[in-house]
Amino acid sequence: MKEESRILIAFGLALAVIILFSMMPGKHKPISKPQQPEPASIDHEISENQEDFEISDRRRELKNQLYNFSLDLLGGKIVSFSLNGYTRPDEKRFLFFQNGTTLLDMVDGETSQIVYDISPDSKDDFLILRAKQNGLEHKKTIEISPVEYSLKVGIEQKNILDKNISAGGLNISLGSLFLNRHHPEEASVDFMVMNGGKPYKFNVARQMKEKISGNACVVRTRYQMYYFRSDEPVEFRVENKSSRISWGFHIPSVELTAGKSRKFNFSFYIGPSDYFVARSEIKDIRVFGTGFFVSMGRFIFYILNSFHRFIPNWGLSIILLTVLIKLVFFPLTRNSLRSMKQMQKLRPYLQDIQKKYKDNPQMLQREMMNLYKTYKINPFGGCLPMLIQIPIFVGFFLALRSSIYLRGSPFILWIKDLSMPDTVASIGSVPINILPFLMFITSFFQQRMTPAVEQSQKFMNIVLPLMMLVLFYNFSSGLLLYWVTMNFAGLIEQYYIYNLTKK
Repeated sequence: MKEESRILIAFGLALAVIILFSMMPGKHKPISKPQQPEPASIDHEISENQEDFEISDRRRELKNQLYNFSLDLLGGKIVSFSLNGYTRPDEKRFLFFQNGTTLLDMVDGETSQIVYDISPDSKDDFLILRAKQNGLEHKKTIEISPVEYSLKVGIEQKNILDKNISAGGLNISLGSLFLNRHHPEEASVDFMVMNGGKPYKFNVARQMKEKISGNACVVRTRYQMYYFRSDEPVEFRVENKSSRISWGFHIPSVELTAGKSRKFNFSFYIGPSDYFVARSEIKDIRVFGTGFFVSMGRFIFYILNSFHRFIPNWGLSIILLTVLIKLVFFPLTRNSLRSMKQMQKLRPYLQDIQKKYKDNPQMLQREMMNLYKTYKINPFGGCLPMLIQIPIFVGFFLALRSSIYLRGSPFILWIKDLSMPDTVASIGSVPINILPFLMFITSFFQQRMTPAVEQSQKFMNIVLPLMMLVLFYNFSSGLLLYWVTMNFAGLIEQYYIYNLTKK
């Protein structure tokens, strides 16, 4: 199950319990167990793992302020790529892929790679590769910016004969990676092709081999992104063989007269998938996802980043911003808890009305509304304030989940990396994480402090925290730090408001 689904389930459960406590005075019908959907059938046969392309020892190491990569002159392809920043304590560099085939060009019908040489007019930031094959001169240029993740690439084929020849089609590889279902950073891959209108999304979780025309494509994991864009549409090809996803595009063959050439230019971004890192180089907002929760998350994270400018600790910044959010919404929370308390006092009267008019739904509804009107109580007062806050909490949660700034960032004590679970030990293969248990304990006491009369409601005091413990157990410590802080602040709110109500 994806983390996004777990987040929405958790918030849905929390909201359901709030509504349960504040609006349902009678007995509740048992919730039927939903039927599990049948697994989707795979139409394509699962083939053997794709063999890696040969990698030679003719390499050129290139770098700028942000990254390092190794270029193999056999095929003119990038065979390793790493970022200088966002590293974890046990990493020297943030590796993106190994045995990759990025920027490899293969001629239709050929089984061997083009052997390039470095042109003498190359520079440190502008590499020119040349090769001659079958009457064609192949030229590949790679321009590197000192302060950007994007590469500018040019491919040219020139007829060097005195007669017309056919320039074979070129298959350009843009990348490959393995879909690791057991690793949270690599378990989910988003693959989109933009062709002017709504992006076309590939379901890379199934075995497939597909083609689609467009002028841009993006492949995103939790922290990594590969983005290609050209001025003219190309035929993109994506394939999944035994959980190895490879993608690229095809340039069709063309007839070239003597001395003529054809050129193809494009830009290629390899870098963090974080919106706040990549937005200066990628202007298409569809690449980063759209929607109300996503936009809300970006706004909240912008505020968090402002906190971090003055407090150089992401964990402490998360705590302070969470407390600030709770303070801003305190009036709504106070009204919500007061409304729930008032509804609690009316439960005996509501139960009497339900028994008296159980066979007359219309009269039952009328008497209940009269009771609310007499005591000036809004039956939705307990849940509406929470509904207003949920977009803030969900958006912030989603923003923290995919923020590369948390990768390798320590907090205090045992929390050495906010992008990883806060594991302190293991029992066999089972990790012992502290924050999930703190979340369970604080959620349990929050439920205990919420008044309940029905036995089924009291039962939820333990069921909901347990379900959240299971759903969130392997989440990153940054996400759980946010949730635990929110729970602690909620406990203080409830204690203060209930004591104020008694007075």
